[in-house]
Amino acid sequence: MRHNNGLTGVVGAAITPVTPDFTPDVDRLFAHCTHMLDQGCAYTSVFGTTGEGASFSARQKIDALRQLAALGLDMSHQIPGIMESSIDAAAEQYRAAADLGVRAALIIPPFYYTPSDADAVADFYAAIVARAGSPDLDIVLYNFPAFSGVTFTPDLVRRVVARLGTRVIGIKDSTGDLDAGLALIAAFPDLAIFTGDDRLVTRMVAAGGAGMIGGMVNLFPAECVALFNGQASQDAQDLAKSRIVTVNDTGGLPAIKAVLGLRHDDPAYSRCCPPLRGLTPEASASVLRKLGLEKELAAS
Repeated sequence: MRHNNGLTGVVGAAITPVTPDFTPDVDRLFAHCTHMLDQGCAYTSVFGTTGEGASFSARQKIDALRQLAALGLDMSHQIPGIMESSIDAAAEQYRAAADLGVRAALIIPPFYYTPSDADAVADFYAAIVARAGSPDLDIVLYNFPAFSGVTFTPDLVRRVVARLGTRVIGIKDSTGDLDAGLALIAAFPDLAIFTGDDRLVTRMVAAGGAGMIGGMVNLFPAECVALFNGQASQDAQDLAKSRIVTVNDTGGLPAIKAVLGLRHDDPAYSRCCPPLRGLTPEASASVLRKLGLEKELAAS
């Protein structure tokens, strides 16, 4: 990991509370990001996959970022996601994020048309930067082939870095493949390599990884920070593994939002944007039970 960029730690990939007409509820988003930072997260990341970033327009996301800044969120501890296949929409968000002083932008490759070749992926990133006016804002590459169809192999990373240079400071690896993550760490000691999977964070960090950018941080921020710091017992590590399996098997993102909705007794946290649908009350209660959080909720 590059030692002089300070990009390390746990990044809370924030869910987006939404209003009944499916627009971001910025007041609740601000409160949620603040909570994760207060629990020890180094950064938060809005409008990534967990934040339903592809379900909102560029204008909605830019407006929300500006409102978060106006509410007092420290934008230097924000790494917003840019989830666009349009160069113009991505560039508009990249420019706005730079103007707001965020730490970096997490940018997924284009996810509709299949890139012609590896250099075409680099073309996409280079076009975003140029269209935005080449602002001084670092980029974290988002390796999530299940959504984008593009896998950031070491060769592809080199192609993009060759075009963008030191502007690329990290990679979020959401493949869930430990060997692939370790290969990125070995190939790019000057980049901050994050995992998106709680089950891998301890081993990735031990090998030189930068930390994690994950959805489970929404529910268990302090526990995720302990995993990163190497302060989690084996039992705690096993519990983290079982929790992510439970969430993945019971709805994924809607399950995370369901638990937050129950914690806050507030449907804005559990509501999802179509085509996702929030869990039923019965399914929400089942997730809470499987995660062992019934006592916590009863005590609150």
